[in-house]
Amino acid sequence: MKKKICIIFGGKSVEHEISIISANSILNHIDLKKYSVFGIFIDKNGDFNESTPIIKSKKLKFIIKKQNRVSFLSGKNYNIVTIQKGEVLSKVKIDIFFPLIHGTGGEDGSIQGLLETINKPYVGCNVKSSSICMDKVLTKKILSAESIRTTKFYSYTKDEWITDKVTILKDISNYIKLPCFVKASNLGSSVGVYKVKNKNDLKSKINSAFKFAQKVLVEEAVLDPEEVEISVLQNKRTIVSRPGRVVSSDEFYTYKAKYLDGKSKIEIPYQRAGKNNSLSKEIKDVSIKVFKILECSGMARIDFLYGKTQGTKKPLLYLSEVNTIPGFTEISMFPMLLNEEGITLKKIIDSLIKSAEVEFKKKDKLVTNLS
Repeated sequence: MKKKICIIFGGKSVEHEISIISANSILNHIDLKKYSVFGIFIDKNGDFNESTPIIKSKKLKFIIKKQNRVSFLSGKNYNIVTIQKGEVLSKVKIDIFFPLIHGTGGEDGSIQGLLETINKPYVGCNVKSSSICMDKVLTKKILSAESIRTTKFYSYTKDEWITDKVTILKDISNYIKLPCFVKASNLGSSVGVYKVKNKNDLKSKINSAFKFAQKVLVEEAVLDPEEVEISVLQNKRTIVSRPGRVVSSDEFYTYKAKYLDGKSKIEIPYQRAGKNNSLSKEIKDVSIKVFKILECSGMARIDFLYGKTQGTKKPLLYLSEVNTIPGFTEISMFPMLLNEEGITLKKIIDSLIKSAEVEFKKKDKLVTNLS
């Protein structure tokens, strides 16, 4: 009997559209001989709608049924109820959930918390790991304490900024040399990220970043960096891909450079690492260490910057960020890097589903009731 997989996508996130593309990509590569697929689309208002696959232009595509709302239940016989105008249309038992909401409301542990509540297995990192990795500030603090090299940084809440802009700007100028980066602490796809080259722009860019988040990160820039990414896939064993490099069409890998202008280039495998065994080993070793420290499971894409800063005389490798729900589009590095290792997207999906079952069984054996 086929296992029922529910792909959750969309979301109240600036990466909403990318999530839809990722969901359709999974739909077209999942093994339909082994799995049947149900979809839940979360619109930009946060409403949960039924979504079903149909064939369009020789490809499968999710069609959103906005009139059909979806509710979650904790039950043995079914856990998804579809409702239209107050009447129950269907009851479905989902075996495994596959969250594909990039950024806010999905990658930050929110959806994972809901799925924990109804006690069902789901693909990817758990609530704690997802939440930490989504927060750039927490990630840097934890990894810095574990001797993982990151660039110098400061972070501030919106209340702190409103209260004392003058002191904050002075601290940044004294500690972090320009150019620097200003980032909303909990977004992806380079949304809310700004490169600051002069003091006059610093204040305005921090204000802009606070439009997206309650906490902002200001960090030292790596000068003319090589942007390096690696994929980690975990099931019975942990697979770490060879690194790849993104050659951005912009000053850094902006949203435009990632998804819009089509001019960025991908270098797989990363040539410098191929010629430098020490660098190649460092990237792999640090990736495994980061994955373990942050207690990731299932998958992660780990991003690095290689280059000099104002305070270094030679280029070094710096941990940039960890993505727990990386993109699954045709141009996404996570599947492309694993494909270079001979692992197709179909196999990636199958591995992630199996990993979800393994992690759930471990958790389900824990004692939760003392009576």
